[in-house]
Amino acid sequence: MPEINGPIPNAVSADEPRYEFHRLMRRDPKYAWWRPLALLGTATGFYLVAIVILLIGLMIVLFSSLGTRLDEPTDPVMMAFDSMNMADPAVFLFTMLSLIVLIPVAYFAYLLLGPKPLGLLISVAGKIRWKWLGLCTGIAVVLYAVYFGISLGIEAAGLVAPTNVPAENLPANPLFFALLVVLLVPFQAAAEEIVFRGMLMQTIGSWLKHPLFAILLPVPLFTFGHLYDIYGLLDVAFFAIAAGFLTWRTGGLEAAIAIHVINNVGLFLLAAVGAVDINATQSSLSSLLTSIGFTALVTYILLWVAKRRHIERTAGPAPQRRAPQLLQPWPAAYPPVPPAAAYWAPPAPQSGSAYPPAQPPQEGYPNPSQPDANPHDHNAPNP
Repeated sequence: MPEINGPIPNAVSADEPRYEFHRLMRRDPKYAWWRPLALLGTATGFYLVAIVILLIGLMIVLFSSLGTRLDEPTDPVMMAFDSMNMADPAVFLFTMLSLIVLIPVAYFAYLLLGPKPLGLLISVAGKIRWKWLGLCTGIAVVLYAVYFGISLGIEAAGLVAPTNVPAENLPANPLFFALLVVLLVPFQAAAEEIVFRGMLMQTIGSWLKHPLFAILLPVPLFTFGHLYDIYGLLDVAFFAIAAGFLTWRTGGLEAAIAIHVINNVGLFLLAAVGAVDINATQSSLSSLLTSIGFTALVTYILLWVAKRRHIERTAGPAPQRRAPQLLQPWPAAYPPVPPAAAYWAPPAPQSGSAYPPAQPPQEGYPNPSQPDANPHDHNAPNP
């Protein structure tokens, strides 16, 4: 057997219970079966309030700043919202914000009813593992750049039919649209991962131990939130499964957030230059198979890197909190005894002290610092 040099990474006691990402709610000493239900209800209430606030803000913008009136149904902004044209900056902004608010919604719900620390919503480390997130993002950037480059090259070579983007689906200001993409889409993708691969996975995992339940059950909710045909929906479903599997195997959302962010940012940037139809809902079998193969490749590479870097995928038990000691002994305010004083001597007097000065021993009591009297001395006192 080869000798192992140095400590084994992430070595833990065999007797210590370990919790996988989808079981982190069980780690909380206050866990009860009803708490996940209360957490989901609280998050839903917060989200409805946030959406109402966004709608009020949207109405204020439409009917005041833009000068739109109710009797002008042909206003370009109103028409863009009627058709949900994502190429329009107002529609894109509102759509992104309606998803980004899921981040504070999830955190507020966890603050009230979720496990602590709040970072357990992100990873088993109780925080965002920034180095791991950065590494996953860098790998995803390289892989998706190659993937998009090959796809555009095949289309330019005439091997597949070119993408015909209608004029109304092209952003009027590509540079401004690209700026919105860079600023908003990373938070939108992270919000979806926090809810579907974070909160929902941990909620289901608190009831059902096997990870397949936590990975698969949120998939329909995530899939049917996208308005695509059957090929597009299957593509989204496979991506959700891959993201859930990555989350479970790496103990956190960092890898899933990285591929989700880079995928969405890349597609929206291609839409900004007219290479992709941002409002397209139709797909094809060949596109589905190609996308599934690429997603599987990215997932395999990230899992391999996670194994090589010994990324922690479980958390230990919650630390025990020591109860404060309410009853403590009252400290005695006595002056200390000088160490050089004899055992019989009282404390040395100090300035302002009420103790009298030390007196020599009275006659008739033996002084241990002097030798005993001569026993043959008849004048010696009888002890």
